[in-house]
Amino acid sequence: MLARQGFEQDPAEWGGGGLQPDMALLLEVLAGGAEPAAEHGLILELTIEQAGLPALDTHNLPGWRARSLARLLVTQAHEAAPDLVPATHELLIAVPQRAFALELLDRWTDSLRLSKHLPEAILEADRIAELAPQMRGASVDRGPFLSHAAEWAVFAAVCTQLAQKSGRALLETLAASGPDLERHARGLWGSDSHGRQAIAWDELLRLSRAVEMLLEASPESRWATPAAAIEWYVSGGWRVDQAGEALLRNLTQPLPELLALIIPLRAAYRARWEGLMIQWSEVWVQAGYPLPPLPTAGEWLSEILQSRRATAILIVDAFRYPLAALLAQRLNRREGAERTSVHPARAPLPSITPLGMAAALPIAESELRADVVDGKWQLRQTGLDENLSIAARRRGWWQHHAGVPEEALLTVADTQARTIPPPAQARTRLVIYDDAIDRLGHDDELEAMGSDVVLDRYLTAIERLRDAGWRRVLIVTDHGYIHWPSSEERNVAPPAPDPAYVSRRALAYPAAVTFDGPQALALGGAWRVALPRGAASFRAYGGLGYFHGGASLQEWIIPCVRIEWPLEARSVEVQIEPLPNVLSQRPRLTLRVLRSSLFIEESIAREVEGLIRAAGPRTILFRSTEVQLTPDQEQVGVALRAVEGAVAARGTPLRIEVRDLRTEEVLAAAESTLMTELTGW
Repeated sequence: MLARQGFEQDPAEWGGGGLQPDMALLLEVLAGGAEPAAEHGLILELTIEQAGLPALDTHNLPGWRARSLARLLVTQAHEAAPDLVPATHELLIAVPQRAFALELLDRWTDSLRLSKHLPEAILEADRIAELAPQMRGASVDRGPFLSHAAEWAVFAAVCTQLAQKSGRALLETLAASGPDLERHARGLWGSDSHGRQAIAWDELLRLSRAVEMLLEASPESRWATPAAAIEWYVSGGWRVDQAGEALLRNLTQPLPELLALIIPLRAAYRARWEGLMIQWSEVWVQAGYPLPPLPTAGEWLSEILQSRRATAILIVDAFRYPLAALLAQRLNRREGAERTSVHPARAPLPSITPLGMAAALPIAESELRADVVDGKWQLRQTGLDENLSIAARRRGWWQHHAGVPEEALLTVADTQARTIPPPAQARTRLVIYDDAIDRLGHDDELEAMGSDVVLDRYLTAIERLRDAGWRRVLIVTDHGYIHWPSSEERNVAPPAPDPAYVSRRALAYPAAVTFDGPQALALGGAWRVALPRGAASFRAYGGLGYFHGGASLQEWIIPCVRIEWPLEARSVEVQIEPLPNVLSQRPRLTLRVLRSSLFIEESIAREVEGLIRAAGPRTILFRSTEVQLTPDQEQVGVALRAVEGAVAARGTPLRIEVRDLRTEEVLAAAESTLMTELTGW
């Protein structure tokens, strides 16, 4: 036996210590499903004894494995929370063997092969370990535990403890729990790869991060002036609403424990959010309802369009400030350079589409006049008869007064479904409309699903515009919006009788009518608009929680977005670092990013994928996910995985390719050799 154990050593080096424990051998039998071989019996028995596990039962190996793992789970739980799992626990491995046992467990969890079936084994061993009762009342700073029962019990206890709090105490406690929640989310049971057995730590962590953002973005003191409130909002206060979106959207796992927590959590958020809404109304009223010293979207657009540079103009319905700020962050990150800037503007009041879309045309505010006819708004430019409150008339305005040809008037759906016309001498403007946000809001889906899908839609459109040659893209909008549940709706009486226009968030009277409360003159000054304070409404609106028309910061202060690339900018190129041999089923490429210039700003990001093919038949054997190459990178590591069902023999010649995801052009290629067998499993 000593000879077998020291086969590769000089016999003089065996020493006199006798047999030594073999942790790898024990793991193969315990975790790998191997049958214990007779010639390994003594070493295996010694190793089992060293690990403090029950004696090997060859007649019932599954039962022995479950009992052994139960001891390991109890011991790991004791190490993580000695006050919850006492030293007197009957399954706790004794101190002399404990370090060896924990190292054994660490090796098990670190092995890609052996840990594959660990979750199922833990669920079986949990029936023996019975750790859940000892975790009742545990706090989030305990664990993570390898025992699913223990980890679930902690999750349930944490949710219950949080749900018993309310208001500021709940927000601050959940925010402070972030590091502990992240630790649990990185644990074995925080992974969503375990399907229904996964524990929703990541969902709780997402809520914690949203609350942390809410607290960080909240103003430190009351605003002294409307200007101070607007400055707070555009410089980061918009993150209060971003946090609210994360808290109000549907839970990915609507577990009873999370549902019990989300009710007081949303109530705490809404109380803080409504307090800020009311505070804004008060400071605005006290100042005498001044108009913010900001341009309309159309005035901002008009100034930039004085340059004849080819420009694509994206006009988005209900593109409120947080969405623009997030789009800018994501686009700059994807580009690896500061391409995008966000500038505040002011929607007309009431903040509704018929007026806001007309005010987003490149026309001076002084040339626009709004009128109420039969309870509906109409808006005209001085000297013209077209009612610009109608979408078809606005499209006609672009053609007849801005020189935009009909084929250059598109929708965002058009940019995805067909070739985008490039800039030309007779086509220096491209105008694209989209109302996805407004449609989702009015269908009562936006709050539930969040805005990520819409931001992805606009990112794709912008990148397609860039690739088609439009190196300047401007985004304007008509108004913002707020969310407020109908169950908490607060209706207020009109400030004067017989309004000519009635909506949930605005009323309109002839300018000569006077009243108290928030108010403003509509474009042209012929109509006086009454506005409610905070999130209140003038009339009920059913169950819909998305609305606009008022003068809150979220509805009134709108973003204008400017995205530019240098005209001479070119996409980055790529070079593959040599990889002579592919040694595993998860190979990794190193790509060198090559800029067209020394200046980062003069290179454009590119989306690529890595492929490894069998050189002869060109069958794809390995593939990566989408990889973003940005000009601020020097090199990028790309992980590939074997394609399902791929089969290839050891020694197969390979061709490595990096392809542009949009054009499928091969940007770089290299040769290699497969030094492992792909069996299709």
